[in-house]
Amino acid sequence: MFPVGFYIMFTEAGREYLWTTTVFLGLQALIIFIILLFTADRISVIITTAVIFLGSYCIEWWGVNSGFPFGTYAYTDVLLPLINGVPLAITFAWYVVAGSSFLASRFLLKDSGMAAVITISSAFILASDILLEPFASFMNAYWVWDSAAIPMQNFLSWLVLGAVFSIALNGLLKWKEESAIPKGINRYPFIIIAVNLINFSVINIAGGYYVLTIIGLLMFVIVFAVSIKPKLKAS
Repeated sequence: MFPVGFYIMFTEAGREYLWTTTVFLGLQALIIFIILLFTADRISVIITTAVIFLGSYCIEWWGVNSGFPFGTYAYTDVLLPLINGVPLAITFAWYVVAGSSFLASRFLLKDSGMAAVITISSAFILASDILLEPFASFMNAYWVWDSAAIPMQNFLSWLVLGAVFSIALNGLLKWKEESAIPKGINRYPFIIIAVNLINFSVINIAGGYYVLTIIGLLMFVIVFAVSIKPKLKAS
């Protein structure tokens, strides 16, 4: 994925294929769906997936048409197909970010309460958006902000919606017994997070967006360190 993605985003010849982001996000969404099928009841996975896809689409449609909750922005025609002004890729993105963040947090904090898992998951989701914004809006023009700067309400909204989607994942999914879950399946959400984190960071730095990249990376490191601290104490 990296060689193809970097070619597309770093070369003039490749930029006409930016629409393939929809394909990459679709593949990641499929991976998250398969991971959930291995770890939770099938019907609950289907219902949860439908809720996140429909919920994220409605929120984005409302955001584009009202300026709330993210701020005033509009999607371009880079990501196709568009459904009433909202790219299908964006629903994939919400599913991938929310799903991978929640699964990673649940694994890291499996001996903690759900409040801790939801808090950490929300923080991972916010950190993802901090890294995503310059990559998507300024570098690749997937969407454009009405002002030159990203409004602070966008980041607050991602934190709140991250908590909402994490609560939905926790409440709707019916988890399988630990013995029924394939060994090693829990590492795949971390791989997806790492792939996106590296992708966003490299392209942001190449474009000169250092501040948001550093903030996003630091947030990931701090949240991860806080998550594993109880395990280190126990060992």
